[in-house]
Amino acid sequence: MTEHIEQQKSPQKITNMRSYKRQKILWAGIFLAPWIIGFLTLFLVPLYRSLRYSFYELVPTPEGIMSTFVGIQNYLYAFNEHVTATSSFKVELIQTTGDALINIPVLLIFSLFIAVMLNMEFKGRALVRAIFFIPVILNSAAVSSALGGGEAVAQILEEQGIDQIFDLEYYLIQTGMMPWLIAFIVGLIDRIYAILSLAGVPILLFLASIQSVPKHLYEAARIEGATPYENFWLITLPNVSPHIITVTVYALVDTFLTSSVSRIISDELNNPEHWGESAAMGWIYVSTIITILLILAIVAKGLKIGGSHYEN
Repeated sequence: MTEHIEQQKSPQKITNMRSYKRQKILWAGIFLAPWIIGFLTLFLVPLYRSLRYSFYELVPTPEGIMSTFVGIQNYLYAFNEHVTATSSFKVELIQTTGDALINIPVLLIFSLFIAVMLNMEFKGRALVRAIFFIPVILNSAAVSSALGGGEAVAQILEEQGIDQIFDLEYYLIQTGMMPWLIAFIVGLIDRIYAILSLAGVPILLFLASIQSVPKHLYEAARIEGATPYENFWLITLPNVSPHIITVTVYALVDTFLTSSVSRIISDELNNPEHWGESAAMGWIYVSTIITILLILAIVAKGLKIGGSHYEN
């Protein structure tokens, strides 16, 4: 009798699942429609032209822009010949990519940890949340320039020989720690401002995700005697994992947008004689981001990160 009832329920369950998936596709299309329309009408043609221009040498004339096909010469110039007063496009691109690959894991761990802390009940919680979001509001060129004044103080301390008092690397060397570990730790300390400036939005995303976790899951776990440690690993983290992809994409794009690579491309674009080279640099820049995103997507797929915790 029970098997007969289950057989009757199965077709209904399958029908409900198909209806649910259709609704998801429909709503996804509705939310994506403005972006798709804007991309097709505003960005598709300029995107194609920039790709085309990256293979040409462009010379502005009174009659218009003269274009001469040069193949991949602009790309070779960007990688092998472009040099600025202090660096080069290739060096800055490699450094920015390395910074992004280091910043993203640190940012994810830090943002999730702070979000869990801010979700707890304590006095002044709203003020503390606002404090962590302040770097997002103040993340402007003027503020960054003002904060950069600290470099002058550091230079004065170095000239006076006082900088050793605050030199973490100096003290770590005295402990006999391995050089690569010292470099990694010092690098993380040097990235504190970058991590804080990027962490505001990820913290809000993680905090919203944590607060959307059904309360009855924690209540059931508490009745079963689960510890806070077990609650985090078995309830909080699985429910927050879909937002890890969103935070990763945000951090990656924001890291590249605020990097010196973007400034180099803009400087080249301001020079009419280097429009072709600027287009090639832009496509190298975009291709690097897409490559990193594809690698992260493969890793997320392998680790099953980003899917809904309730789909199955």
